[in-house]
Amino acid sequence: MKNIKMIIPLLLILFLMGSCTVYQASVPKANVQAQVNVSLSDLEYIKDATGTAKQSYVIGLPVGGDKYKQASVSSIGDGLVNVYLRNRGYNSALFNALKSVPDADFVLPVSLEVISDRMFLGREDSIIVKVKAFKLKVQ
Repeated sequence: MKNIKMIIPLLLILFLMGSCTVYQASVPKANVQAQVNVSLSDLEYIKDATGTAKQSYVIGLPVGGDKYKQASVSSIGDGLVNVYLRNRGYNSALFNALKSVPDADFVLPVSLEVISDRMFLGREDSIIVKVKAFKLKVQ
């Protein structure tokens, strides 16, 4: 009888932990260092776009936000954007900017604005990313 009283809560916990749903949407990136020679004549400028996102932090840990929507810009050198490359809010705003222009193959970040509302033991960041959207010309 004691074994049954111990097994039932364990099975209930395992069932609850195993019944989670995970949603993921992202812009895939290759971990291999690849270089493609693209000149301005190979690109077609579409338009300027803006992406926004909100991200909350409690004791320095990200809470909420768009966890599974990410886009990243790699190998861009030192600069303001590098500080936010691993930031969930920046990645979400960049993803939203890319999605706002359906014909775009990629976006080039131009500016970044972060508005932080600081609270006791946390903060909420509003991130605004302005980008230029481009499409590769088909030859």
